[in-house]
Amino acid sequence: MFRATKSASKIISRSYATANVKAPLALHGIEGRYATALFQAAVAKNQLDKVETDLTKLSQQMSKNAKLNEVLSSPLAGKVVKEKVLNSFPGLSETTSNFFNLLAENNRVNMIHEIIAEYSNLMKAHKGIVPVKVTTAAPLDNKSLNQIKDIVGSRNLVKNFKQLEIVNTVNPSIIGGMVVEFGDFTVDMSVSSKIAKLDKLLTDSISI
Repeated sequence: MFRATKSASKIISRSYATANVKAPLALHGIEGRYATALFQAAVAKNQLDKVETDLTKLSQQMSKNAKLNEVLSSPLAGKVVKEKVLNSFPGLSETTSNFFNLLAENNRVNMIHEIIAEYSNLMKAHKGIVPVKVTTAAPLDNKSLNQIKDIVGSRNLVKNFKQLEIVNTVNPSIIGGMVVEFGDFTVDMSVSSKIAKLDKLLTDSISI
């Protein structure tokens, strides 16, 4: 995840100075700050769902159109070109269009995938849904996923949410165990993490 600079934060804040709305989820990094700014602007304009629809349509087109992806991610395509491409989609809300212009002006169009994903997380939190990402070396069965859901759901950390959305991501590099992520919390119970800790412990002991 990218780390936002102070200058980037100031640019976003100035652009959405009137959108003084508290986001339902604390996001980090540049993509998180832009997504939060868009969410706040959409709330101020009462266009939350419309903006979500706009972003979903763009995401769907990007998944189908390699040329569109190439133009939006290429450093060779200028700000004006990217701005025109983004605003060529029919029926965009004023909030979405203004946000696309902001991304083009600040050279952040290449982060559109990450920003859309973060906006989706904000919308889920707004609707009382908290995504729980469970990373394992091999896919888990439904029984195991439901057990994890029950355990996480019983904790006060997610008491304000109406629904948990469990997503099982497979990453063989963790070797075994699991990594559970929700909100700002990460519980790393992976074998790879334990090996790394053991390696550090042994290295530190030898160097003494």
